[in-house]
Amino acid sequence: MMESKKCVFDDDKECDGCMECEVCDLDPSKPCTNCGKCLDIRDYATIKIEKVISDEEGD
Repeated sequence: MMESKKCVFDDDKECDGCMECEVCDLDPSKPCTNCGKCLDIRDYATIKIEKVISDEEGD
């Protein structure tokens, strides 16, 4: 038996094919292209290293 697909916006609802999940959050007149602009995704990430701890035994 096939398992029904759940709505990405409502866990208690089965997907009814409304395609609301495929609409761009920034421009509702366009389909979502997974560009990430609504999520503020960057091509890179940085972290600040405050301290380096070396292994004194030299494993």
